[in-house]
Amino acid sequence: MKKFRKRINIENATAFKLEYTDGNGEMKEKEFTSYKSMEQFHSRQEAFLYLDFHRYAFVNNQWHRFMKLRSPFVFQEEIDFITKTFKEKNDVKNLQKSKIEENQNQ
Repeated sequence: MKKFRKRINIENATAFKLEYTDGNGEMKEKEFTSYKSMEQFHSRQEAFLYLDFHRYAFVNNQWHRFMKLRSPFVFQEEIDFITKTFKEKNDVKNLQKSKIEENQNQ
């Protein structure tokens, strides 16, 4: 017998959380009372050494990871990207190391 999952509605979220790194490569998280305030924080950080990793919405007393899509239409490329994003574990140290190497090669 197949069990149906209840759909998570982001409009029911009571809080949002963003995991990110800053200039010193340290993983941080910040909670917000609204999605809008989280996006405003994110847009202000782009001038700094800032990388966002995961976004969470607090719905029904549980944190649910989500991602913002660029378009309401999802093609295979985006499906592959979404699958990779949700499956991979981000290694902050290796990511910072590759960013430093990238900057040195320029």
